Amino acid sequence: MTAAPPSPPSRRRFVAAGTALLLSASLAACGGGGDDGGAGRGGVLTVSTGSTGNFVRNFNPFAPQPLQATHGMIYEPLFHFNAAKAGEVDDWLGTAYKWGDDGKSLTITLRSGVTWNDGKPFTADDVAYTFQIAKDNEELNQFALPLDTITTSGKDSVRLTFSQPAYTKEYFILGKLKMLPKHIWSKIPDSKKKTDLNTDPVGTGPWKVKSVKGTTLDLTARDDYYIKGLPGFKTMRYLSFSGNNAATAAISSGRTDWAGGFIPDIKKNYLDKNPKFALVNIPLAVTYFVPNAAQGPTADPDVRKAISAALDRDFMSKSVYDGQAPAISPTALLRPNFESVLDPSLKDATFETGQDKVDAHMKAAGYEKSGGSWTKDGKKLSLDLTLVSGWTDYISVAQMAKQQLKKAGIELNIKAVAYAQFANAQSTGRFQLLLSNYGYTPDPRAYYDQLLDSAIAPAIGKTTNVGNYGRYKNPTVDKALAAIADTTDLAKQKPHYYTIQREFIDDMPLIPLFAAQNEAEFNGNNVTGYPTEDKLYAAPSVWLDPDGGWVAARLKPAKTSK
Repeated sequence: MTAAPPSPPSRRRFVAAGTALLLSASLAACGGGGDDGGAGRGGVLTVSTGSTGNFVRNFNPFAPQPLQATHGMIYEPLFHFNAAKAGEVDDWLGTAYKWGDDGKSLTITLRSGVTWNDGKPFTADDVAYTFQIAKDNEELNQFALPLDTITTSGKDSVRLTFSQPAYTKEYFILGKLKMLPKHIWSKIPDSKKKTDLNTDPVGTGPWKVKSVKGTTLDLTARDDYYIKGLPGFKTMRYLSFSGNNAATAAISSGRTDWAGGFIPDIKKNYLDKNPKFALVNIPLAVTYFVPNAAQGPTADPDVRKAISAALDRDFMSKSVYDGQAPAISPTALLRPNFESVLDPSLKDATFETGQDKVDAHMKAAGYEKSGGSWTKDGKKLSLDLTLVSGWTDYISVAQMAKQQLKKAGIELNIKAVAYAQFANAQSTGRFQLLLSNYGYTPDPRAYYDQLLDSAIAPAIGKTTNVGNYGRYKNPTVDKALAAIADTTDLAKQKPHYYTIQREFIDDMPLIPLFAAQNEAEFNGNNVTGYPTEDKLYAAPSVWLDPDGGWVAARLKPAKTSK
């Protein structure tokens, strides 16, 4: 059993505890429904996000590794973009928004009656200040927003203008950026905004921090939250475990109410143990080998394509995930959610596979075979693959890849490290290959933007927690992304999506393996109102930023809970 990304990617796998789209939509206050009866363990919602080790009290939304409760539970965005249903948007801190000037202006109407958890009112000045931070500080402009001017009108309206059309950034502007209280953050010097631990966070969310002790983190429900009746539980308790086995044991024994992680043979090891145990599995991302596209052997597209051709993806999926990680297209497009932008000519595209393809690409990259290994300038091709030591399914995938690549003449060294080390390598670009997964957006514009936009990729050594960790740069892709951002007309966007997909196949900036399994386990004895395939009001993952926060507020104790 093994987040960002979110988004670092945000990930439901076991990570170090110290880490961590004009619409006026109706508020889904009742969420997934369910009853309001029962005390539900005395009002405690117990969750397992996959953390290991002791929690570090860090609730800084700018930090690479804040605690998962930071996003959605404490700090909230303007709107909820349903990561499981493209195009479905709900009011959150905002109630309406309208684009103008061909994507170069955006007017946002805010909800009234909202307060920060310290009792002070939430106003347009807070929203403007949050965007001003991004405008004034490149390092804090996490989503590379092309902000120009930021103005307010009264207490409930903010108007943004952009130096270029920003349609592609819609999700990040409205559904991802968390609003911050000006009266708190204006007192923190810009130089410390990314490093301050923010141990007692002041947010608009339904929860406040109660305690952080060892392997337990408790949030307590606000009694003045702006949506009446939310949240459904009095306490939200995060648990951290020593590793996969301990976490799986807790989930399977019913000690947790909501969890997110892969359980081998889940029918036998979880579902069959209790008739009220439930599983929701909605693929939201793609598992990748992430090559460093800026330096080293993997900066050569032919090396990346040779690695891809050597892999037996079907064997990996069936062996590790019991077939629950569906096949993915070489375009890396998440289907069926983003089917509308798929190049029809690539509908049946398949990965190149086989030793002949490996050989052709390696020779094109200037390598020659010597003693069964590929060499260049007398040096054997040997690559380091970095992954998190606690992600046992990924370790299995890596071991299979190691064997398959060895057979093809490429040496792969597996470097299983603590999550903090992995996150640092990912954010700074100091790696040769990573094993991780990306996606978790409700919009194909945002999906490809976070994967491939060179504007969000700083120089190696500088940090990012948004995407394009391999520092890929392709002017054709950047131009296509910009063209998509120029319009909301899907018919006009499609040719540019097609360009990106063809470039992806030709360049292989990331090496897709399969759709990432995304199991979310719910203990129906204690909790109700969770998303289901029939009522998928949000992505069901507790670790997902910010859908996890949307769901957490709408879960309710089951009447039958003791």
